[in-house]
Amino acid sequence: MRHALALLVACVAGWPSLAAAHGHPDAIVAGTLTTEVVACPSLCTESDWIGRLDGTSSFSLISMEDEQIPGENVSRFHGNLTLSTARGELVGQDLGVWNLDSGQYVDVYTVTSGTEDYAGASGVILLWGTLDPETGQGISRYQGVLTWRAH
Repeated sequence: MRHALALLVACVAGWPSLAAAHGHPDAIVAGTLTTEVVACPSLCTESDWIGRLDGTSSFSLISMEDEQIPGENVSRFHGNLTLSTARGELVGQDLGVWNLDSGQYVDVYTVTSGTEDYAGASGVILLWGTLDPETGQGISRYQGVLTWRAH
C-alpha cells in the first residue's frame, strides 16, 4: 500500500506543471478532512474538509472487493462522492484501497461536474489517511488539481 501511495503522491505533485503547460486555469487544492461513518443501506461517510476546499462531503459506497493479498485485509472500493462548499458542489467518483486492519486508505476522487462557481468542473484529488473500521472515525489529507469555467 505504501508503494501505491508514493506513486499517487508523485503523480499529484507533477500535476501543476502539466496543467500549466496546457494553459488550463487550474487550481491546486490541499488540506485536511475529518470523517465519520453515517447510517445508510451500504457504507456511507460524511467528511468536513478544511483548506482550499472548505465544505462537507457525502460518500456512498457502490462496491467493495477483497484484494486477496495473502496475510492482508485490504479491499478496493468504489463510490459516489459529492463535496458541498459555499461556492457550489463538486460531484464525482471515488476509487481507493483500504486496509481494514490498520484503517489506512488511499483513494482518488475524480471530479466530473460541479454547480454554481464550480460549473463545468473536472479534476483529480488524492485523499489519504485513516478511517477506523471499528469506530467509524477518520482523519486524512487531500491534494489535487481542479479546473472549472471562470465566471
